[in-house]
Amino acid sequence: MASNRSVRRAQEPVTYTCALCDSEDGVRWYCNDCQESLCDRCKETHTRGRKTKNDDVVSIGKATRQGDKPLREVCKLHPGKLCDMFCSDCNELICSICLSKNHKQHNWKLFEDELSVKKEHLKEHMTTLADKIANFKNETSERHRVNKTFKDNIDTTRKEVNSQRTKLKAEVDCIAETVLAELASLEKEESLLYKKDIQRSEKNVEELTRLLEKAELTDTSSVSIFETEVSLRNTLPLYDVKMKHVSPKQPSFVTGSIDRVLLTKMLGELHHENQYEKTDIDSKHVQRLSTSTVTQRNQILDICPVDDSHAWLLIYQYQGLVLINSEGVVKETVKLDFCPYKITMVGTTDILMTSHNDNSYVHKLSLHNQQVTTFADIRPHEACDIIINERQEVFVSTGTPDIVVLNQSGTIVRKVTCGIRGWFITCFSSGDIAVSDFSNVSVVTDRSGTTKYKWSGEINNGQQVGSRNLFKMSRDKYDRLFVPDSFNDQVYVLHRDSTQAMCLLDKKHGVIEPTAVGVDTCGNVWVGCIDGTVHVMRL
Repeated sequence: MASNRSVRRAQEPVTYTCALCDSEDGVRWYCNDCQESLCDRCKETHTRGRKTKNDDVVSIGKATRQGDKPLREVCKLHPGKLCDMFCSDCNELICSICLSKNHKQHNWKLFEDELSVKKEHLKEHMTTLADKIANFKNETSERHRVNKTFKDNIDTTRKEVNSQRTKLKAEVDCIAETVLAELASLEKEESLLYKKDIQRSEKNVEELTRLLEKAELTDTSSVSIFETEVSLRNTLPLYDVKMKHVSPKQPSFVTGSIDRVLLTKMLGELHHENQYEKTDIDSKHVQRLSTSTVTQRNQILDICPVDDSHAWLLIYQYQGLVLINSEGVVKETVKLDFCPYKITMVGTTDILMTSHNDNSYVHKLSLHNQQVTTFADIRPHEACDIIINERQEVFVSTGTPDIVVLNQSGTIVRKVTCGIRGWFITCFSSGDIAVSDFSNVSVVTDRSGTTKYKWSGEINNGQQVGSRNLFKMSRDKYDRLFVPDSFNDQVYVLHRDSTQAMCLLDKKHGVIEPTAVGVDTCGNVWVGCIDGTVHVMRL
């Protein structure tokens, strides 16, 4: 509440003197053109004068210009009284009678004091408006860039398709046209999304620009500033500059060789989404697509498929990451100043990593500029394996029964305590978590950590696997869990809620000591081994 001195100041009557007759009675008018206050009698004379009859004469509370002195409006409840105060509790202008009757115990300020505050708030809102406009313009620019990249990718793919098509001659024309039609459909879908995104962004810029122009035209010495400030305060939160568009997944074209039996394989296959269907797993029907060795005798610690034809490799004692295609050709390397231990993809733009060096830290690699930053520090725990669930929460195993859960800002939001010392983890679409301690796999609920079931080597043929050495697990979109066992040269497959596993491999596949698995967008299983060999298996 205001001081006694302020109360006395506020209760002092504010009077105006008529510029023509010097009277203080009935001075309720103001000529904006002459910049003069007028009483009732002189107002009539003023509006009939030959030179002044067209002047802009308004009630004194609505005057738009009077030097630097702020103008008050006449109280609507008590005619003849000017609103000299502002009630902070009621958020309204009041006169001295209003104060004494209804606002005496409220927090209030003098009109001039609150006016200066409102001016500052208006400046802040205008700054926010400008920032939001800049953000939406940046978003528009980025959307243009993404659209161009997408169209360039479509054009490149078209060239690859046509190049392959000429080799296969006339009999494959039908297949080629089918793939091109699919590309056109993708391009049309992206064009519609692009148009929608651009229209939304431009609409936001247009609306915010109008608000900014309105704010700039607001008379900061008039009571209209109150209405404008309240309007902006309620409107600005409706424009969320943090909301980002979803970038289209770039389609990739996997070319075939002319000696393939099927013409569709000879032309190639276009993959742009998770299109594969669920098939029963039978080791006798598992097909090995490729085998390659990127590094000599160095264990593959982790393998993270990017799409249906590329995967990031994490190699033991190597300070960096390697991107290979399904044929084992190195497409990209990222040098680091530490040896990563486990990785997981954040969409298609970033990679989260744990490391051998900074055990308690989780690092974030931006693929755009290859810059590494610290994502989280989970001390006193040590960070082992890392995975992201479908709610974009980050789960970090610690080699203890505690699993640390982080949000996308790297803040610890909770911990899940499971029944075993968790080294390797995978999140199911159901929200459950698979946890391995090198010998066993437990499936626990996310929130409570309650063990739903435990796998200890039971095979669906009635046999029991003895000694086991389990490593980095992965799951496919049907929540089938793939678990590598380096001791038995095997990858086990656990169906959801199953306590018995199936064997993915047999001797013909030639997989020796697997230490990491990853499932790509086509359902192919990438298997990394202790000697640096990578196998790609089709179910």
